[in-house]
Amino acid sequence: MENSNNNDSQDLKKAEFKMFATKRIVAGILLTVAALWVAAVVVGWFDKPAGDEVARHPKVDTARKAKEKTVHGEKEAAKHEVAKAKTDFPKGTAGHIMSTDYIAMGQDTPAGEVIKAFKKQPHDARQNFNVYVVDPHDKLLGMVALKQLIFAEAKTPLKDFMATHIPFVDTAAGEQKVADLIARKNIPALPVVNHNHQLVGIVKADQVATIAHVKPAESVPEHKEPATHEPVKKPAHKAVPHETEIAKVAKHLPKGVVFIKACIEPLAYELNERFWGWRPNDVLNFTDNVNNFQLGVLEVTRRTAVILTERISRTGTTAAFDKNLENAMNWFMIKSNRYWFPSPETKYSAGLKELEIYKEKLEKGEANFHTRPDNLIPLLAAYEDLLGSCDENLVKQKEDDGTAVSFFKADDYFFYAQGVASAMYTILEAILEEFNKTVESRRGIEVLHHAIESCHHAVEIHPLMVTNSSWSGVLANHRANMAAPISHARFYIGVLIKTLST
Repeated sequence: MENSNNNDSQDLKKAEFKMFATKRIVAGILLTVAALWVAAVVVGWFDKPAGDEVARHPKVDTARKAKEKTVHGEKEAAKHEVAKAKTDFPKGTAGHIMSTDYIAMGQDTPAGEVIKAFKKQPHDARQNFNVYVVDPHDKLLGMVALKQLIFAEAKTPLKDFMATHIPFVDTAAGEQKVADLIARKNIPALPVVNHNHQLVGIVKADQVATIAHVKPAESVPEHKEPATHEPVKKPAHKAVPHETEIAKVAKHLPKGVVFIKACIEPLAYELNERFWGWRPNDVLNFTDNVNNFQLGVLEVTRRTAVILTERISRTGTTAAFDKNLENAMNWFMIKSNRYWFPSPETKYSAGLKELEIYKEKLEKGEANFHTRPDNLIPLLAAYEDLLGSCDENLVKQKEDDGTAVSFFKADDYFFYAQGVASAMYTILEAILEEFNKTVESRRGIEVLHHAIESCHHAVEIHPLMVTNSSWSGVLANHRANMAAPISHARFYIGVLIKTLST
């Protein structure tokens, strides 16, 4: 009997031990998973570089959609009108077709805070590329273009540089009038106000692009501004602004200042504002996505610095190099994966400082910046060559040694190309302003717009995970997805080179 009791006791102890061990194992697994997740978030395993973070993202107001705006003192009448269904407005009116996907901010909001808030907005709201400025009662005061925000000092309030004379319509305006105004002003979107001049929506150019019968200036009593092209007559293409707000700012800045700022911003963001900073030379490499994105940004900066030093800043091949530009060019050539002696971060920052000095000399009239076609063509050729290299890596099926492109290499090629497109997008926009007369004289403005738009499309591709499936497979091949806008950008830049060469 005693033996039986002992056996029962031992069995019970074994069962209890197994239950105890099982609980400990399960708890250990859960804790391990939680720890790995926290570590992944901290070191950036899940960090994907968003193209809009580069150069254009350097807390008072928080931008939201129209019905969610937090502007102080917003009147109940404005809230009610924004909340109206489109069917409450007669068909064929601006109120019926307007969209509430826009961003409105108070006039005292600093530029840096606007950019931070802009990053958090839904994709549809960010597509407009304009921030509308309103007073505490939601009345429309003006507008600031995103490109203008990029070059503004972070602490400067919107009221100091917003455009106050902007076109708008009321909710009762007819579709034809809206189409006429968008076509004549060549703008991507038109703000819509109610009878109290309160902003209630916007009409985007692509919403009225199918209205082909554009009347002459009778619907626009303001001064005439002949457009170089008429995007509303080409429904296949989205209307692109010809003269943006940054263009108006650029007119009041010495030639070259906007371009140099655009050259500085992409790499400056990666060095100073990106979480964890410069990563390609990290001893523990956990974030290869960001690493390759940064390498793409660096390569665009390098090639731009070389052409700026050798061609754009010189009157001819016999002219002396600008010392600051020469220093910057040399510092950017430091290998990106060095650990120290010298560290890439130190030298890249030194290169950006040299560009800042050159910009200051332009502002004082002590440096040269030439915008002739023969100055621009070498830069575009360098970009075309770089995009061609990216395109080749994005579409190839085998590596040079004959092996298939691996999942890891596909990932690297994707983010490198996106880094290239992101930095190039910023600089091409500056080229549009600085070389506007040169490009326009050769009828190349529309081609340049297409190149800019293609780079932007590449920047907007954000897969949760880059897959390298067969092109005929069920899963996506994100390399091929990225190759399309990269190839388009390369094509349009090639066309622009030929246009400028004639």
